[in-house]
Amino acid sequence: MLVIGDGLAGTAAALAAAATGAEVLLTGAAAGSSVLAQGGIAAAIGPGDSPGLHAADTLRAGAGLCDQIAVVELTRWGPSLIRWLEDQGVEFDAPLGLEAAHSLARVVHGGGDASGRTIMAALGRAVGRNQLIQRWRGAKLDQLLGEGECLGAAFERGNQRWLVPAAATILATGGYAGLWARTTNARVTSGEGILAAAELGAEVDGMEFVQFHPTAFAGPGRPFLLTEALRGAGAHVVDRWGRRFLFAYDARGELAPRDIVSRAIAEHLRRVGGSTAFLSAAPIPRGTLIDHFPTFVRNCAAVGLDPTNDLIPIAPAAHYSIGGVVTDLEGSTSVPRLWAAGECAYTGVHGANRLASNSLLEAGVFGRRAGLAAAGAGARFPEPENLAGGREPKRDRQVPARGPILSIRQIRSLMTEHVGVLRSESGLRFAVELMKAAAVQDDVSARALALGAMVAAAALARPETAGAHVRIDAETALAG
Repeated sequence: MLVIGDGLAGTAAALAAAATGAEVLLTGAAAGSSVLAQGGIAAAIGPGDSPGLHAADTLRAGAGLCDQIAVVELTRWGPSLIRWLEDQGVEFDAPLGLEAAHSLARVVHGGGDASGRTIMAALGRAVGRNQLIQRWRGAKLDQLLGEGECLGAAFERGNQRWLVPAAATILATGGYAGLWARTTNARVTSGEGILAAAELGAEVDGMEFVQFHPTAFAGPGRPFLLTEALRGAGAHVVDRWGRRFLFAYDARGELAPRDIVSRAIAEHLRRVGGSTAFLSAAPIPRGTLIDHFPTFVRNCAAVGLDPTNDLIPIAPAAHYSIGGVVTDLEGSTSVPRLWAAGECAYTGVHGANRLASNSLLEAGVFGRRAGLAAAGAGARFPEPENLAGGREPKRDRQVPARGPILSIRQIRSLMTEHVGVLRSESGLRFAVELMKAAAVQDDVSARALALGAMVAAAALARPETAGAHVRIDAETALAG
């Protein structure tokens, strides 16, 4: 069995499949988003909590577009996922954390705000102990193989091209938030797995729904995430005059759902001018910051800021992509022998806006289910074939010169300006038409152009605001 992507979804799938006796090849191009996750895993394991309450919060956050059956399954399996992770060697913290749009504290952390790194380190050790799992690092997916069904994949690895035949393939390549200039994601999360599945004929949906994290660092250098748990612990969002303006947009203030907070910040900056709001962590005791938010403290220190005294400049950044390859609850796609799990999959659990800390939950729950389902289709795989001799030509995605030539940097800027937090028909139409007419000169830009065009076209086709997809031309702006 072939698993493409070694974040939480792919690693959980590999371990689940191996537990049935299946042989697995687990591949990864580079460190993705799972290891960067700070917020932890939402699961109904605390006193007074229940999967039903967790499901209700998830449905409310999803703005009426969640698949209710999928939500019920996701939240029902949350507690068992935590137990399974503990069995794999993950050590979780206490107490449970409170994050925006949750009705009570239910977020399980490991290593404070280094939850993703803690979880992936333990699962990496579990993979290393499992003799049925072979691991390829630095294996970049080029294309999925087959016609009418998936028969494996072609990779570039170590300056060579490899053909990996497989009777069952699980796609766990992450999302496409790396397409924006401002993103909390690693650049490897640019939707290439989704594009490869679409090229094979897989159904794709929900591409317009992209969650922008409201609190990403907006000072010099690359954006970094300021975890939602900071606001749950008491941090304030203020403007340049020190005003806590979020309450003018929603009575929950800093604890409103992400889509509302991101939109409120973007609307406020558009009205008052300036490019950033600020996060004040001063209300949080210094000891709590150091003990529970070491990543935040370390990142601030690296840019010369003291989070106990200084205001941290913030602005929304592309964070999580909700759309992807359509699957059922076992990870099956519309292409036979191809499964998908994690952020590259579209299960319907998030609707139009993901509830905080449901991403790692989805990756773990549905990653394991996909691994179990796919294991029955192909427990063994033939030996990979080195195609250094060139027998199998590489797919050329470069667009012939027929219009303006766009670089990867220009494509990302275009996505940020016209397919960002606040969207309009004129901006989206401009982006779609430009990307359709543009040319590129390298494969990376070609993939980004194709994915960007899919996202912009989907956003243009949905004229109403729904959750994280905000169409300012179709409604009255938030009052503030």
